[in-house]
Amino acid sequence: MRKVAAIQMASGPNVNANLIEAARLITMAVEAGAELVVLPENFAIMGLSEFDKVKIREADGQGPIQDFLSEQAAKHGVWLVGGTVPLAAHDADKVR
Repeated sequence: MRKVAAIQMASGPNVNANLIEAARLITMAVEAGAELVVLPENFAIMGLSEFDKVKIREADGQGPIQDFLSEQAAKHGVWLVGGTVPLAAHDADKVR
């Protein structure tokens, strides 16, 4: 039987701190036998306003949040679902 881990976390406005906590929780899930790890929506940032997400938005396929997800999946040999990643939109004041 395959194990799935659904991670809960209380993200804040500090992306680096959130990624450090996500990495710790991913490691715990893998150590418990998870092969699929699912992070919550907005795991990387829960800003004080929607504009906080705009400030850290990433281009498709590149950026520190996407790199983090790729590196963690490869490091642990698991499938990793990254909740929401703020991606650049055509409008400068929006994310998708």
